[in-house]
Amino acid sequence: MAALEEKTGWDYAVQMDDMNTVTVLCNIFTAGVRTNGRVETENRGNKVFGGPKKSLLQLFTALNKRTEDQTTHNMICPLAMLRQYAGPFALSTCYKQMSLAMFYTADALQLPDGLATWHMLNTYENDNAYIGTGWLLRLVNDKGLVLKHLLKITHIRSGATHIIAIFEDGRYICDCCMGLNLGIVCCHYFLAWMKMVRLPFHISLIRAR
Repeated sequence: MAALEEKTGWDYAVQMDDMNTVTVLCNIFTAGVRTNGRVETENRGNKVFGGPKKSLLQLFTALNKRTEDQTTHNMICPLAMLRQYAGPFALSTCYKQMSLAMFYTADALQLPDGLATWHMLNTYENDNAYIGTGWLLRLVNDKGLVLKHLLKITHIRSGATHIIAIFEDGRYICDCCMGLNLGIVCCHYFLAWMKMVRLPFHISLIRAR
């Protein structure tokens, strides 16, 4: 009985010693990272493409070709799903849009008198023209601007509505886009300037020519 206990103790000691040895070697030589079957497979594949008689360019070309083949193989399932679901959906959507197109007409627009190019078209006389509020806020976020006030300007007679975004530094963007395109302060901002006592106005609101 004592001999059996002594043998069991020695086996446990040897096992623990082996585990400690593996831990030390793993931490020293592999920084605690253990390989798996995938890494060993990649190493075997690299040995097939490489060799003492292969140049660096040949090895590089072979590895790139293998990577392209792997990418093509990995895309088989996604492409099959696209053909199965996205293709019929796109086809049915196009068919629906073609059917709706029968209820429209098309006419060629001519330049108004006094205008040489289409860039001169917008005279800002139409107060009902504006960009969407969602697009305005997206423009503000893309520019990294800090929004301070969001004002709604409404014409008393026509009911035309515009949204003005005012920032911490005193600048603004109106959805009529006059300030963005022409660099001139629009009437909507002048109304906001008259209604809000502490709203700043400085010459930098007018873009330099």
